[in-house]
Amino acid sequence: MRACQAGRVQHIRDGWAGADESAPSSLGRALALARAHPAATDRVLTAVLAAVSLAGLWLVSLPSTVPYRPPDIGGVLLTLAVVVPLAWRRQYPALVLVVSAAALLGYDLAGYRSGLVWLAPLWAVYSYAVHRRRRDAYWPLAVWVAVILAVLALPQYRTVQSALVFLGVTALVWVRGDAVRSGLIEARREREARAQQAVADERARIARELHDVVSQALGVIVMQAGGAGSVPGLSEADAKAVLGTIEQTGRQAFTEMRCLVGVLRDDDESAALTPQPTVGEIPALVERLARAGLDVDLRVEGAQQPVPAGVGLSAYRIVQEALTNTLKHAGPARAQVRLVWSADRLDVEVSDDGPVAGADVPTQAHPGSGGNGLIGMRERVMLYGGELEAGPVAEGGYRVVAHLPLGGPA
Repeated sequence: MRACQAGRVQHIRDGWAGADESAPSSLGRALALARAHPAATDRVLTAVLAAVSLAGLWLVSLPSTVPYRPPDIGGVLLTLAVVVPLAWRRQYPALVLVVSAAALLGYDLAGYRSGLVWLAPLWAVYSYAVHRRRRDAYWPLAVWVAVILAVLALPQYRTVQSALVFLGVTALVWVRGDAVRSGLIEARREREARAQQAVADERARIARELHDVVSQALGVIVMQAGGAGSVPGLSEADAKAVLGTIEQTGRQAFTEMRCLVGVLRDDDESAALTPQPTVGEIPALVERLARAGLDVDLRVEGAQQPVPAGVGLSAYRIVQEALTNTLKHAGPARAQVRLVWSADRLDVEVSDDGPVAGADVPTQAHPGSGGNGLIGMRERVMLYGGELEAGPVAEGGYRVVAHLPLGGPA
């Protein structure tokens, strides 16, 4: 049952991808790109802030009668110590806030000109509010407040206005970050709920189709047994052939039934006992979609092997889903379907040369509406102990590859 159990919810939650609407403006596309590459974005923003803070070491100062220490290599190193940790603000938010605050304390104790270097710890406060591991962990924030109070005790800051400004800005930044954190948690819960519902819907569909497969197999057994019993003087060779067919069909129906037991299905929904498509009908499917306007061709490599009904149905559905998504989401594109047969496996590959990742057509929408198509493919493949690879291609387009064992469920 290992392969059947592989289709549980925790294996396909990662396959859920909410399809975001394409951004209509340059700003929207820039924000989408930043969200898609958070680590690179953090490093770029950290580099910009470091350059601004280093410039402020020479150019910006607060009104004060206390002379500043002139810029030197120590000031440069302390400035970098304050800013550079922000490149890892998502992975280690608490450590980044503590290190940045401690470096700022050293910077001001050394008497360097204060300026925009203060922006870095405030950004660290926001990052910790958003990305902290525990909601009730406030000790890094307490460290930062202690640093503020220590710095404000210095002669150049010893004013009530300075204390109120820094503490007030810290409070605003923290409240905003905590609100963003709450929104992210709620969005994640909503995505998980949609993913679970998509899994339940897809399993119900698979259960109905497996019901059809098992019903047809049992019908073959009954027909073979009844036909053999009605033949007078049935020879031993013919009887063995009939029994062999009955045994093979029964074993296949048994393995399909074992998977069916673990799949959710609505009890009040009667299954339609109509014949389900097989791998042999993929050429007709490709031809129909070609007539619908999709530029697609089919390549078959290797000699076709006997394939269990459930595996053949899964191969057909994967090709159908992938080509339908290409037709709906890829725009003017050319698609190719490859069926690669080997002794113990069928590899199904569907690819297209649609838009490059990051173009106007969002690649997240490509696998299916709201991610359901990709979830369905993965559920089908894992049901039979196979593997699925799906994702955008660097030079443009999308590619889905399914490896289906021909031995059926383990």
